[in-house]
Amino acid sequence: MSDRGAPAASRRGPDGRAAAPGGQRIEPLRHLGRFRLVAIGINSVIGGGIFILPAEVAGLIGPTSIVAYVVAGVVVIGVGLALASLASRYETSGGPYLYVRGAFGEFAGFQTGWLFCLARLTAMAGLVNGFARYLGALLPWAADPIGRAAAIIACSAVIISINMIGIRQTSGASNLFAVAKVLPLIILAIGGLFFLHAENFTPQSFEGMSFLRAVLLLIFAFSGFEILTVPAEESHRPRRDIPFAVIATILTVCAIYLPVHLVATGMLHDLASEQAPLAAAALILAGPIGRYAMTFIAATSMAGCALISLVGGTRLMYSMSSARQIPRFMGSLHAGWRTPVRATLLMGVIGTALAITSVYSTLAAISAGTRLLVYLACCLACLRGPRSASGVAPSAGRAVEPSGARRRMIPALTAIAIMALLCALKGEEIAGGLAGIAIGTVLYFGMMLSPGARRGRAAEAVGGTTP
Repeated sequence: MSDRGAPAASRRGPDGRAAAPGGQRIEPLRHLGRFRLVAIGINSVIGGGIFILPAEVAGLIGPTSIVAYVVAGVVVIGVGLALASLASRYETSGGPYLYVRGAFGEFAGFQTGWLFCLARLTAMAGLVNGFARYLGALLPWAADPIGRAAAIIACSAVIISINMIGIRQTSGASNLFAVAKVLPLIILAIGGLFFLHAENFTPQSFEGMSFLRAVLLLIFAFSGFEILTVPAEESHRPRRDIPFAVIATILTVCAIYLPVHLVATGMLHDLASEQAPLAAAALILAGPIGRYAMTFIAATSMAGCALISLVGGTRLMYSMSSARQIPRFMGSLHAGWRTPVRATLLMGVIGTALAITSVYSTLAAISAGTRLLVYLACCLACLRGPRSASGVAPSAGRAVEPSGARRRMIPALTAIAIMALLCALKGEEIAGGLAGIAIGTVLYFGMMLSPGARRGRAAEAVGGTTP
C-alpha cells in the first residue's frame, strides 16, 4: 500500500521509524555534547533524594550514614563503569534495553526496557509529587488537596511541553536546573563547616540489615545517571561522549553528596527527626531567607529531575517501538519536532495521575526496586557480551565482545552487591517489581501474537516495508 497522502508524522521507513514526506527517514537531532550530557546527568541524579534522605539514613544508622554514602558511591561507580563499557560499543538509542537485548535476546531486552520505563515513570510521578510538597512549604494554598493537585498539573504541563519541543530545549533547561541546584549545595557544604558540632558524630549501635537498608536508599538517591545511555542518536559522538558523561556525573555527585551529608550531620543535633534536613541546615547558615531559598531550590530540583525522567522514558519507548516490541505509534517521531510526542503525552499524563493519587514513599520504593533490577541486568549483559545471533552490525548497535578477566571483575562484583541490596527491599517494593515484570510479560507476548507486529517483523526480515 502506498503511503502517498498519509500524514507526514505517520510515514515510516523500512525500519519502522518515521519518514519525511519525501520518504527520507526522520533522524533525531544530534545536539548533545559531553558537557550537555553531564549537565543532564547531574540534573537527573541530584533531585529529591539528597534533600530528603539524609534524615532517613540517619534514622537508620546515625552518624555511620557517612560510611553508607561511601559504600553506595562505590556500588554506583561499579554500575557506571559497566554502563560505560556497554555504551562505548553502541551508537543507537536504547541504553539498558539495547544492551540486555543484545546479550540475552528479545524477551530479556523488553523486560529491561519495560522496567526502565516503569522506573522513570514512577520517578517522574514521585518527583512532581515532591515538587508540590515543597511548594506547599512556601505557599500555604499549595498544601491543600486542590492546590496540591493544581501545582502537580502545572509542573507536569511545563515538563511535557519542554519534552515535546525537543532535546535542544531539554538540554538547555537541564543546564539551568543543574547550576541552580548544585551551587547552593556547594555553598551549604562549605559554609556549614563553620557550624559543626563534634558530638553529633558520636557512633551509635545499629543492626547489619539497617546499614544495608541505608545503602539501598542511598542508591536511589544516586540513581538516574543511566538515562545518559539512552539518547545515543542525539549525541555528537556517543561511543566517546556517553561513557565520559556517565563517569563524570557519578564522580561529581559523589563529591557533592558526601560533604553535604557531613555538614547536615554536624549542624543538626537531631537530623533523623527533620522533615526537610537541608532547609533546616540552611536556616542555621543564613536564617529564614536561607530556609526558604533551600526549600525553593529543592522544589526546582525535583522539577528538573522529573523533566529528565520523562526524557529517558520516552526515548526508550521510541527505541522499543522501532523494534516492534510496543505499538509503533507509541514511539513515533513528530515530523517537525523530531521527538516522540505521543510517548511524551502518554507517560506525562499517567505520571501526573500517579503523582496526584499516590504518596511519595510508595512511588520512590517502586522506582528503587526496578532500578536495581535494571542495573543487575546491565552488569550481567556486560559479563556475557552480545549474542552472535543478534543480527545487528557493530556500527548499527551491536557491541564488541569484552575481553579480559579484569574487565569482567567490576560488573561481577557489582552484580553481587546489587543482589545483596535487593535483600533489603520491603514486601511492597518486591510486590511492585514483580507486578512490573508480570505486566511487561503480558505486553510482550501480546505484541508477539499481534498479526500486525508479525507482518512487520516478517517484512523487515526480507528488507521490505510494512503495509
